Amino acid sequence: MRAALVLWTSALLGVVLFGDALAPHDPSASIGAPWTPPGPGAPLGTDDAGRDVLSRLLAGGRDLTLAALVAAVAAAALGTAGGLAAGWSGGRPGRILTGAADLLLAVPFLLLALVLAVALPPGAAVTAATVCGGAPLGLRLIGDLVRDARGSGYVEAALGRGERVPAVLAREVLPSIAGAATADLVMRFVMALQISTAFAALGFGPGPQSPDWGVMLRQNLPGASLNPAALAAPAGALALLAVTAAPAAGGVRRRAAGRPASRPARSGHRERTSGTGDPADGLRVDGLSVETAAGDPVVEKLSLHAPPGEVVALVGPSGGGKTTAVRAVLGLLPPGLRQTGGDVRWRGAPVPSGQAARRWRRTHAALVDQDPAGTLDPLQTVGKAVLDGRRFPAAEADARALLASLGLDAGRLWTRRAHRLSGGQAQRVALARALLGDPPLLVLDEPTSGLDPAALDLVEQALARRRASGSVTVVISHDRAFVDRVAGQVHELGPPAAEPVRAVGGGARASGEAVVEIDGLVLRRGPGLLLDGAELTVARGELVTITGPSGYGKTTLLRALAGLHPPAAGQARLLGRPLPWRLDGRDRAALRAVQLVAQDPAGALNPAHRVGTALARALTRTSGVTRRRALAEVPDLLRRVGLEPALAGRRPGELSGGQRQRVAIARALAARPVLLLADEITSALDAASAAGILRLLADLRAEGLAVLLVTHDAAVAGTSDRVLRLHDRTLHAHVPDEPARHERTPARWESDDRA
Repeated sequence: MRAALVLWTSALLGVVLFGDALAPHDPSASIGAPWTPPGPGAPLGTDDAGRDVLSRLLAGGRDLTLAALVAAVAAAALGTAGGLAAGWSGGRPGRILTGAADLLLAVPFLLLALVLAVALPPGAAVTAATVCGGAPLGLRLIGDLVRDARGSGYVEAALGRGERVPAVLAREVLPSIAGAATADLVMRFVMALQISTAFAALGFGPGPQSPDWGVMLRQNLPGASLNPAALAAPAGALALLAVTAAPAAGGVRRRAAGRPASRPARSGHRERTSGTGDPADGLRVDGLSVETAAGDPVVEKLSLHAPPGEVVALVGPSGGGKTTAVRAVLGLLPPGLRQTGGDVRWRGAPVPSGQAARRWRRTHAALVDQDPAGTLDPLQTVGKAVLDGRRFPAAEADARALLASLGLDAGRLWTRRAHRLSGGQAQRVALARALLGDPPLLVLDEPTSGLDPAALDLVEQALARRRASGSVTVVISHDRAFVDRVAGQVHELGPPAAEPVRAVGGGARASGEAVVEIDGLVLRRGPGLLLDGAELTVARGELVTITGPSGYGKTTLLRALAGLHPPAAGQARLLGRPLPWRLDGRDRAALRAVQLVAQDPAGALNPAHRVGTALARALTRTSGVTRRRALAEVPDLLRRVGLEPALAGRRPGELSGGQRQRVAIARALAARPVLLLADEITSALDAASAAGILRLLADLRAEGLAVLLVTHDAAVAGTSDRVLRLHDRTLHAHVPDEPARHERTPARWESDDRA
């Protein structure tokens, strides 16, 4: 389909730009009486001056198209440049730029266009009108995208390794928004075509002898009844050009999911209990198989039956096909994957495909994706996100009750936006949105990866209520303990991950030399106080773990050390030297020495860059090696984190969440840091992969690496030298027998931290 569209677009542009060479007659010469109907020698008849309509049609598109293209490039370039400046700078400069754009948009466009048409030559008028009407829209669009990109993990990683802002904009931000920027260019082109045609039709275009499509419209309108083709031909040509360009606006640089880096998923089944209700009801999957476009198996012959009231879990290694399987069940396979066998039935009827599947999902199913924060509209408040357009009388009351049942203070969070939520809070907001209305079928993809033990209890209770109501739930999780508590059936996909996380050594590696020392640290998030006068020291070779409920400031602490969230007060020293809190105050050695692996694997990598490109850039920037040498080192870097070197040629969208997390770890390790800040780096990994990462950290600690790790996983915390609890604005030494699973997060802290 895409190849056919490219071929058609190329052929059309060829005819438009070089059609005058195909004209059977001189476009300016009269060959007959005015407005002669189509006939021999003149397939489209003649125009008002007896000239051949077909010849003028073939010759009349080039100048019009080139003028529209120049105007579109000017408008898109100004809009993109303004959007980059407004989105990155924010604050007062950003408000000034967006205010100027809004002011220009407030001027009646038709009036402005007519003034420009009278005051300027035709080509300049088209360009000026397109810029005035299109650049402000582009600035608004690009500015919003840049603001989102600035807070992404890949941009923060680039800043953290010392790249200057122009380089970050050119190498990270622009590639990530290139699809939208190119689509904006295409839309500005269509806009310029319309403006140019309108000017010519009103008499502000080229001279009457010019074979311009807009001029043809104006000249042949009086004779439309005598030779309709003289009017329909240029109108149809303009419409065809615009209709051909429009799909490019939505499809430019759209990346298919491609072949996932995964092993075939074969179902091994363990049933603990059975659900209630008629076995013919519920969800039944028989022999489901999914392949890539190249024929590589991703899911092979998966079968399961979930009767009403059942919770079914899919477990297995990262990249084993779990997410692909549930997306196939819901009819949500991305481009590049296809179902090659099997049958999926819901309540005895086949699950439809195509548009019918969308209607079916709207009625029967809900999905909480692996990246819940990414599914929340950054412009929506929590309340609007949870309601998701629902307007029945008790909707708001039910939504607030759901948030409260998941441990969130609805009163404080209701008007907050997604960027002010911690990872665990965003996860529960997305879950509340899915639970509202009690969907008959709910699919949860890694619903517990960012949750503390207390929040896990609340999610477990929510699933228990669904079982009691007779609803069906499918859960993907690496948390075997959680799965054993909630699921009646467990299906193993891919080779079983037999190796659990276990201790890999501890304090014997610590040399006693302090890598980082913090005194009097005061951290705030908005008006909330997160830490008050905290002290912390991490020695060479030491692994220090920080635990505590979601929303208390654990991630903010790591971001402060990484230079991304300057504290309100406090001092830090790195290897005995003062460590500036802001990135722009750190020298290259300090930037390289402290590396952060963020919590969100989906936002950690630039979707426009291949894995090899991302790792090579990190190596060249932090190690000073040539690009060729860096690319040669990428396979070894991938092997160190348990990934196949073949993944270097893939983009993040082709990886599982666990694979993306390991690539982010590899990128941080490329700098050879002395202090690694790790935020839930094992949450998206299966037990074997997590154990492999911990062994890798143990090896690096033996070489002197200090690690400050945030986790909710007690098994991971058990591998550390020291465990600190962030509670009541203070870092406390962890008491091993403390019943952490039963604590609750006080509501006043629920909205203070973005984790």
